[in-house]
Amino acid sequence: MARSARRSRRRLPPSAGDHPLGTRRSRAEAARRKDAPRPWYRRPDRIALLIVGSAIATVGVFAVALAVQAASVRDDLDSAHTLMSSMQSSLVTGDAGQLQAAAAEVTQRVNRASQTVRSPLWEAGSVIPAVGANLDAITGLTAAVQTLADEALPPGEVILSKLSVDKIALADGGVDLQPFRESQASFPLVTAAFEKARSQIAAIDTADVLPPVADSVSEVGAFMDDATALLDVAEHYLPTLLDIAGAQAPKQYLVLFQNNAEVRATGGNPAASIVVRADQGRVQILDQANSIRFDAAGDAGQRFTDLPPETLGLYPPTFALFSQDFTMTPDFPTTARLSQDLWQQTAGEQFDGIISVDPVVLSHMLSVTGPVNYDDLQLTADNAVQVLLSDAYERFPTGEDSDAFFSAITQGFFRYLTTSRWDPTQMLEALKASALERRLLLSFRDDSAQDLVEELGLTGALRADTAESTQVGTYLNDYSVGKLEYHLRQSVTATCDATARTLTTTTSLTNEIPATITSTYTLGARNARFGYPPDAMMIDVLFFAPPGAEILDTEPAVGDVAQFDRSGSEKGNSARSRLVVIPRGETRSVSSTIRLPEGDLGPLDLRHTPLTSATAISVDASCGALLPVDAAPAG
Repeated sequence: MARSARRSRRRLPPSAGDHPLGTRRSRAEAARRKDAPRPWYRRPDRIALLIVGSAIATVGVFAVALAVQAASVRDDLDSAHTLMSSMQSSLVTGDAGQLQAAAAEVTQRVNRASQTVRSPLWEAGSVIPAVGANLDAITGLTAAVQTLADEALPPGEVILSKLSVDKIALADGGVDLQPFRESQASFPLVTAAFEKARSQIAAIDTADVLPPVADSVSEVGAFMDDATALLDVAEHYLPTLLDIAGAQAPKQYLVLFQNNAEVRATGGNPAASIVVRADQGRVQILDQANSIRFDAAGDAGQRFTDLPPETLGLYPPTFALFSQDFTMTPDFPTTARLSQDLWQQTAGEQFDGIISVDPVVLSHMLSVTGPVNYDDLQLTADNAVQVLLSDAYERFPTGEDSDAFFSAITQGFFRYLTTSRWDPTQMLEALKASALERRLLLSFRDDSAQDLVEELGLTGALRADTAESTQVGTYLNDYSVGKLEYHLRQSVTATCDATARTLTTTTSLTNEIPATITSTYTLGARNARFGYPPDAMMIDVLFFAPPGAEILDTEPAVGDVAQFDRSGSEKGNSARSRLVVIPRGETRSVSSTIRLPEGDLGPLDLRHTPLTSATAISVDASCGALLPVDAAPAG
């Protein structure tokens, strides 16, 4: 064993100390080990870099996940908002299945968005300063839309399903009122849900959020504001609307047709009219009339309405005496009084309301009902205005024949309207367009009905103050006694001097009558008396200033026929008139400068006479320093 041990020791390698070169080699190897790089797991800087990199990668993945979720929530909310806004199309088509499918998709998308914003990842992200404000805003927005989906959509579906076209449009004309009665109980539920959602939107802090998030909150908030306003009107006035349609008792209305070819302040000569009866949503024509009827009765040329001298002094002597001139005033309530008093005298009629339309309104309505035939003529939305206000006078050159044609075709349209089936929802859109153009004017005897008309801005009334709006107008009345103004075009501009508190309105008037017009009923019957050619337009221009304002000057300062210059006031609105003559192919500019009253002023309401064509309106930026200006004035 000892020998064996000695062998083992001999087999061991010599130690560095035993070898003569051991010390030198050991030092060299140590130097090499010192210069060699250490493994990454033994270097603190690499470990720190790895930790930071991993953290950045984790945050990146977290941010990407949040971004993906935020985009998904945004898409779901946008889709839900769009679906809720467009569900009316299902109402128009009467497709109950489509309506239910849209409601189901709204619920699905809102529920999915709501689940996402309640996830742990979303809650964790809300504490990150740069991210949290945006996530909180989206969460609040989701909660508001969820309120609509849960609390407004179910009763809203009930309303929309009951008011579908197939249920409210009667086959023999008119509107079935029963579905409206049945839907009344659901309106308060929808209104309450929208109010709750609006408060949730109002609580969202958008001060530190990204623009796309702030825009989404603002867009949905605006949608809720508009919907709430409409719901308030619908809920409040639905009983009144039903009453207007004859739900409680039959109603009788006078409908005036303003002929814009012979221009008047609120549109045109109202010689033609019909009397209609509304009973349980059905409308029936009871009577018709034109100015000849009042001549035959011996009532033309007499005044049956008391008006202040300062008002009568603004207009030609024929105003308030002849029905053709009742619309020379820009105040439609005065026109309604004059018309009612004349009919009371002539026929003993007491109307529940008076409605004014013109051929442009008929064209909007024809786009809903479809064309109407009259002998060999087809009246469409595209040709109605030209046929009624120009072609008719070439086809029927005598006044009696053309008036008869005008009356017959408008009455034929209303008979078609009251005996055919059409889409009430689309008709409302047509009437809305007419109202925005100030071609649809209403006056009711019932206070609730008149309150609705005022709410909708359809009174056509001169304002008694400048609190709600600052009403400034330039109005036109034909003096040629013809039908020339079918060919009249106009544009209106307004500029201001805030320091002087003045506002100047300029109206450009162009006579575009072609030389081919030969009908003596179209051409000016009065022109030759004053030495003007028959195709020149003689127009009495009325400049109106709001209560408390002062008219400083007009252009022209004196009218082309000075004896017709007038001044006065109506309902506290001071006014001046100047007669101007516009030869064929020429343009005249008329203007007035007024000094506005001191104190705060309501938004500018720049009014004008509606012609057969649209009127371009421009309000200079200088007016913004003087009073609020509507960004899109009615044209």
